[in-house]
Amino acid sequence: MIFYFTGTGNSKWIAEQIALALKDQAVNLLDADPEAYHFTEKDYLGIVFPVYAYAAPEPVTEFAQKLKSNGAFTFTVCNYSNVTGHAMQRFSREGMYVNSGYGLLMPDNTTVIGSSYDTEETTLEKLRDASKRLDAIIERIKAKEIGIFESREGENPEENSEKMLGLFREKRSFTEPFHVAEDKCISCGLCERVCPAKAVKMQDGHPVWVKEKCYVCTACINRCPVEAIEYGSKSQGVYRYTFEKYNQKVKNDQKNRRG
Repeated sequence: MIFYFTGTGNSKWIAEQIALALKDQAVNLLDADPEAYHFTEKDYLGIVFPVYAYAAPEPVTEFAQKLKSNGAFTFTVCNYSNVTGHAMQRFSREGMYVNSGYGLLMPDNTTVIGSSYDTEETTLEKLRDASKRLDAIIERIKAKEIGIFESREGENPEENSEKMLGLFREKRSFTEPFHVAEDKCISCGLCERVCPAKAVKMQDGHPVWVKEKCYVCTACINRCPVEAIEYGSKSQGVYRYTFEKYNQKVKNDQKNRRG
């Protein structure tokens, strides 16, 4: 069983590709009861998540804490746009012990820091290479390699993991900066439906952030079909990303080249 948490689609795609290769299932962990699953030594148990501030998102760790692996081969694949720090090692300590872990470089979706690690061009470059990189990871998962944490950790990974996670949770996970341009909003309600923290509610035809904090997964910003949502001034001018949108562009480019 492959569980995933996703905001803009990267982790969902990764989990689905792994599940396909293992003839298993990919499940959104927000829709699952961890205590309802039972594993044996014959099973694979994988967790796929995006790295937020050098760590797994809180609901991922909380979900994993309630899983009982019962000898299943456990692994994690985290996706990141820059570096991971010790995100997987921390998850293995605080969430669920994993036999191995891998990082997969994917496009950046953090529209809330005033800049992006990617442009539309580098986003397409990363996606063109993603399948090949993931195929290599899947082969190692199939081989049940143990004791591996392989990713781009960056400098001082343990120190930075502690520092950045604390900063994120104390100062950067507040919803107050989120706002909507009402003249652009089409009242579709998609932002409410995709928010994993249930922090967005539609009121009088427009989204309102009803919780003080959220996971800052950026699903609401990036999935808004008319780009009506902003995060203070930091998201202004930063491109919007979803896996589905840009993966389709890659497919179209490949089709045009063949044509």
